Amino acid sequence: MKLRLRTFLAATTGALLGVVVMSGIGTLRVDAKQTTAAPPVPNGTWFGIARSCTSPSRFPQPPNTVDQDICQQACGFAKVCPVTTFPVDEVTMMPELFADGSVVATDHATLVDGHPIGQGRWEPAGTAVVAGKTYQKISAAFMWFQPRQPQQVDSNFPFSRFGGMAHPRFVMFFDPANPDIMKGYLQPYLYSITDRFGIVNLQPGTPFPTPDPVQPLPDACDPTSTSDNPYCFGTFMFVIRRLQPR
Repeated sequence: MKLRLRTFLAATTGALLGVVVMSGIGTLRVDAKQTTAAPPVPNGTWFGIARSCTSPSRFPQPPNTVDQDICQQACGFAKVCPVTTFPVDEVTMMPELFADGSVVATDHATLVDGHPIGQGRWEPAGTAVVAGKTYQKISAAFMWFQPRQPQQVDSNFPFSRFGGMAHPRFVMFFDPANPDIMKGYLQPYLYSITDRFGIVNLQPGTPFPTPDPVQPLPDACDPTSTSDNPYCFGTFMFVIRRLQPR
């Protein structure tokens, strides 16, 4: 009887110790998961200002606002970016990147010409070395309906205000060690796709516009080629910061 009792107590004690040990291991695993930080990602809402890489203004850009190393990523290392032809020298903007690859963007020109928010896509594009430092490169593009200038609108045809599609190239350089600030460049293209009445011009025998704003953007941005359609207004360099929940 005593032998059976000792055997029962030993078995019970061993089982209890096993439960305690396994519980401890489970706790350690949970704690390890809780303390392992996820790698930084560029998702979120950003705010900043883009400025001409090569300004048409006779006044210099404010100090420390244009990083020519970023401009060279856009225009090549052997040349200076062509002078921009945008009506103003800066674009204040708020892009937002979503985890599913969607991107929306708005800028201060919506207050002037009334264009809507841009919508598009972003994706990782490998790495890039800027001024000797390696960054994660992010490529994005988005579009919005671009209105004509007031003097170009025929008051007898209200839809003549629809001039085409704006389609900027938007490239960012993300540093996981400094994840709340990004540098990059944008190149705004204008696709003039409508006639003077605001009716979309089509490629013959197709339902697709001409020129087609859904096709990949041209490789080079040359604002000196004023007859191009799509037309690129030049290269702008930006610094943006991520909005915080506080």
